[in-house]
Amino acid sequence: MNPVRPTSGKLLQALFNLLGEPSAGPFLDLFAGTGRVALEAGRRGYNPVVAVESNRTACRELRDRHRGRDVSFQLELLCMDVRRALALLVKNGRSFQVIFADPPYENGWVQELVAGVSISWMKLLADGGVFVLEHSSRENLPDSVVDSAWTTRQYGDSSLSFYRTGPRRQSR
Repeated sequence: MNPVRPTSGKLLQALFNLLGEPSAGPFLDLFAGTGRVALEAGRRGYNPVVAVESNRTACRELRDRHRGRDVSFQLELLCMDVRRALALLVKNGRSFQVIFADPPYENGWVQELVAGVSISWMKLLADGGVFVLEHSSRENLPDSVVDSAWTTRQYGDSSLSFYRTGPRRQSR
């Protein structure tokens, strides 16, 4: 059994078409798996690219795949659980233009990412940034997250849901 499920070519193309031209900002790929999305993000101008994957074999293969290319972007690979990686990135004050999450389908991760403790990705999203969640089309999302509507596009059995931030309000 393959421990990772790569993002399909159709979904990969749709993702980057919907994101539009990169601003050369940082990109975070949660549940990186084969690294297909992370490597494509770097190829399209995002830099640095941080990939999080808990499967050690997948991490090693992604590291080797990145080393074997003539690349012009920095790949940071965090081989650890997503919850731990999110906490570490928040602690280090990191910020990302795009955060992409492709968790295992129908395993409770959708709710964890939009309503559970893993919602800490919101602290990592840069002003004007976008969080993209790839999920099974059978999984329901809440109508809103922190008063901001999701936009979802369906592609067969998979969907891409987008959450965009606006400028942060100044606290008084």
